[in-house]
Amino acid sequence: MLRPGRDKGLATPMPLGLAGLATSSFLLGFALFSQAPAAMGPYITQALMFGGLVEILAGMWAFAYGDPLAATSFTFLGGFFGWWALSHVTVLGVHAATAMAVNSMALTFIVCGVVTLYLWIASFYEFAAFNLVLLFLWICFGLTGIGMFAGSGALLVLAGISALISGLIGGYASFAEVYNATSLQDVVPVGESKVARERIEQDENLRIRRLHAMEGEPHAANMRA
Repeated sequence: MLRPGRDKGLATPMPLGLAGLATSSFLLGFALFSQAPAAMGPYITQALMFGGLVEILAGMWAFAYGDPLAATSFTFLGGFFGWWALSHVTVLGVHAATAMAVNSMALTFIVCGVVTLYLWIASFYEFAAFNLVLLFLWICFGLTGIGMFAGSGALLVLAGISALISGLIGGYASFAEVYNATSLQDVVPVGESKVARERIEQDENLRIRRLHAMEGEPHAANMRA
């Protein structure tokens, strides 16, 4: 698939998107372990800024770059983390954590987990690290929702562990994308499949031919003049 943003000199949004996703997922895991409202403040503000705002910006960047999966994933998950942060501020305050509010949040986790599940299925044609980030993230969302419905602390702990794993893999993937981009070679592996590698090479060849065609148009116009 052609990514026209590369023709315009746009860098890949993957490192930023994965960095925001990694830190937010990792800290969400710790937040699921901690039930003390006083300890939630830093997690909430981090989720609002990095998991929400930065992630949505990375998603918009991915749209311009021409990567539909990254654009959809980063924007959707940015909206999710922004919702999670704002819900704790406006709905699930210290005196407002009613059973109805908790059940509503649980249902939202499950529904967003289903969306993340099909994003994970679509990511089988991307590199393995990104696929694993989405895998453990949708497991986290599902377990969190079910744990809230059932009032099960054990399920919330498992959800937190899944989020921690997702965050660690996302951090590694972000580092790999940045390092490989700056070194101009694939030094740090991210688990690209043969299909993904062939698609990248095909896209690059098409991009080069496209750039040459664009450069040849002004020359042809000058010749006609």
